[in-house]
Amino acid sequence: MNAFKKATKEKSKLRLALIGASGSGKTYSALAIAQGLGKKIAFIDTEHGSASKYAGLFDFDVVELESFDPRNYIDIIKMAGNANYEVLIIDSLSHAWMGKDGALEMVNNASKRNQSNNSYTAWRDVTPLHNQLVEAIISCKCHIIGTMRAKTEYVLEANEKGKMSPRKIGMAPIQRDGLEYEFDVVGDMNLDNELIISKTRIPFLSGKIIKNPGNELAQQMQGWLNSGIDKPTPVDIEINYLSEPVEETQPFKNKITDLMKEKHIIVESARAMLKERYNVSSRDSMTINQLGDFIVYLQSLETITPNGKG
Repeated sequence: MNAFKKATKEKSKLRLALIGASGSGKTYSALAIAQGLGKKIAFIDTEHGSASKYAGLFDFDVVELESFDPRNYIDIIKMAGNANYEVLIIDSLSHAWMGKDGALEMVNNASKRNQSNNSYTAWRDVTPLHNQLVEAIISCKCHIIGTMRAKTEYVLEANEKGKMSPRKIGMAPIQRDGLEYEFDVVGDMNLDNELIISKTRIPFLSGKIIKNPGNELAQQMQGWLNSGIDKPTPVDIEINYLSEPVEETQPFKNKITDLMKEKHIIVESARAMLKERYNVSSRDSMTINQLGDFIVYLQSLETITPNGKG
């Protein structure tokens, strides 16, 4: 059996990341580009209402976050998709990493609760939340423009005296390493309001420097996004899942039952895990891929002893 098939380009929604220091124009540029992509625009504002200062120039709906728990981002991203917004701006994604209640704070608090200062077990719980945020961005039905703050990046190397010293190599986004690779287009904003494309899946944007990015850039990207065949709709995917034979999923469910017994995980706890990780209430609502992922997750957990400790 040959598992390969002819590759075809599908129509897609934009995933654009704008990275820059304060004052580089990320918020304004995101709104200017969004206006060229669609009329119905949603905005996640983590900057204390700063986006609304542009309300006289752009028409958009805003949610102002005060807690930057990744789950809050996930909920609003899903809300925007369900409300049929055409474009969602997330300004900024950096707060989900290092803001109040963000990933780094969650790890720090978990380490303190464990009284071990060992962040390894804390990351075991926080990493899935980060992955769920990434999945929410990728799967959202809206065009997404995410901004990220920039930090100076250094490397250590030997100087002329043979001693290790830091050398500045450029700017890097304040977010988990590698997040930028989930986007179709990534660009660095400088203080002259220029967008310097650093990574792109749109061939004609490679290496470009775009002054005052806005409607013109949006229209150029729209041509590439709208070329290709239509993607299967979520309804089609759901129908395919519902047609999965029960006998194919049952071994996965049996394995989960065995692992719950082995790890001493009660049903209520398992249900809470399913709700948090997959937004489902039972194994019967899960796909084969989700069941397999949950098995791997359970295997990674420490066994809970009768007194409640690992």
